[in-house]
Amino acid sequence: MDKAHTILPENKSDLFDVAIKTVASGTPLREALDFIISAQNGALICIGDVKNILNLGNGGFRIDMPFTPQRLFELSKMDGAIVLNSDVSQIVCANFHLNPDPSSVTFETGMRHRSASRTSSQTEAIVIAISKRRTQTTIYRNGQGITLEGDEILFSKGNQGILALQHAKNTLERSVMRQSLIELDDLITIADVINLLTRYTNLINLAGETERFINFLGKNSGLLRQQLEEIMHGVTDAFLFTIRDYATSSSERDAKRIARALLLLPREEQSPQNVMALLGFEGEIADEDRLQARGFRVISRISVLDEAATAKIIEEYGSLSAIVSDSKDGFDRLSNIDLDNVRAIAKSFMQLRNTL
Repeated sequence: MDKAHTILPENKSDLFDVAIKTVASGTPLREALDFIISAQNGALICIGDVKNILNLGNGGFRIDMPFTPQRLFELSKMDGAIVLNSDVSQIVCANFHLNPDPSSVTFETGMRHRSASRTSSQTEAIVIAISKRRTQTTIYRNGQGITLEGDEILFSKGNQGILALQHAKNTLERSVMRQSLIELDDLITIADVINLLTRYTNLINLAGETERFINFLGKNSGLLRQQLEEIMHGVTDAFLFTIRDYATSSSERDAKRIARALLLLPREEQSPQNVMALLGFEGEIADEDRLQARGFRVISRISVLDEAATAKIIEEYGSLSAIVSDSKDGFDRLSNIDLDNVRAIAKSFMQLRNTL
């Protein structure tokens, strides 16, 4: 899905990524979980960090046998936890009595879920709790839990997410078109920049939420994953270019750092002051204050330019308005830059201007 993984902050790139892939539809572990749930059994399953898991409890008996869904299902009929290795290829032990530190804070109520939450917060393991009484399956990492839902519900939520994403993308594209026009006319205000950046962050965050449902579907995700990739194609790159257009630093490295911070900023805190502070601006600002675009986002749309050539042009001109001004004089300054196909670049820029 574009390059979102390169900019998402650590706690936004999803604590549960590995866990979700491990239990996704079509995996052997998911098959075993479906057996247990269908039989209305309860279970407590620990995956990975075996040494620390075994130090956290006692009892049970060693299995040390290759994992199969049927073996896990049969072992789940006993009390206690089942311990698997990190790649779910081996059943290490069963009927194991977990004894996590009871002072570890948890808001879970059921015994299995409390134990699972505390165990995950005290180890690096993925812990799965299946409640027989509540017919609820929860996956825990670092004390946090997410619910494992059936494919029918996941498909429904995935479809809803795709519809919401498409609507948000359409709105973003209209904002991008407007922004490009006023950038070329050198009429950009702080309010315009903040509006566009918040639309990018909200879209990327929504895509992350939708992708979680799709990842749960695993091999069954099919069309939903294709739709997600089509909607998000090019979005992250355009987001980074927009940041580089207006941040006090235009480097790609700083743009990724700013992008991570923007993606973590709650909607209620996306104030002009907070957003502009992340871009490197200090002091009081006003919505109507003017800014100049460097031109990264607009120039990147010229197909004959690669990233290096784009950077050279931005370095020579300094702003999009200077590029526009020179275009009226036949792009005299382009000849000062060590570029191939100068005439093709000038022609492509004029064509781009005419299409906006």
